[in-house]
Amino acid sequence: MINILKTSKYERERDKFVRNNNKSANALIKTLDKFSSNPIHPSLNLEKLKGSKIWTIRIDKGNRIFFIWINKTTALFLD
Repeated sequence: MINILKTSKYERERDKFVRNNNKSANALIKTLDKFSSNPIHPSLNLEKLKGSKIWTIRIDKGNRIFFIWINKTTALFLD
């Protein structure tokens, strides 16, 4: 199981993303569940940004979560 830490910026952006939108909220919940149980699940489209320590996973076609690995079992969500 992966532990997820969150920056205040991530939390602000998350709140904007799900505000008054159940479809987005449900997509985010499913993504977080998949990531915490299996971070390499194919539907997450896990990618490392070239030349940095930042990784991304996809919530849906147009939205991603940016994060860094703190260690093998902990991720810090940035945006």
